[in-house]
Amino acid sequence: MEFKQRINVSGYRGAWGGSLTKEVVILYTRAFVTFLKTKKEHPTVLIGRDGRESGPEIRAVILEELKNLGVEAIDGDIMPTPTVLFSVRKHGYTGAIIITASHNPIEYNGLKFVNDKALFTIKEEVQEINKYYEEEIEKYNRG
Repeated sequence: MEFKQRINVSGYRGAWGGSLTKEVVILYTRAFVTFLKTKKEHPTVLIGRDGRESGPEIRAVILEELKNLGVEAIDGDIMPTPTVLFSVRKHGYTGAIIITASHNPIEYNGLKFVNDKALFTIKEEVQEINKYYEEEIEKYNRG
């Protein structure tokens, strides 16, 4: 399978079931965890989402993959983005994944990554996550 998607500082967005698939979500979750483990051996990741219809399904995929990876996941369910950022800072989480497509049409959804400083990942961090994503694609394609 070909995965051409890449995140940028605004995250990754696509139509759920189109360019944003279960496999893409799993591979980006793995890449983000690899990134977080460069900061802390046993990361804790907060998951928040907006109210889009596809949110619960994407959330379930992320939570299952975090469980498979042995990562502590905090399920915030529906949380405004500022609340996710505040919670990462207040509780000292290693990072967060926000499931949202912001202003994009309702059929879209996406992933935004938050670092351990309770900020959206910056350009250098995005490059690192994309590098890990490429490695995950290679593993996936090898079977």
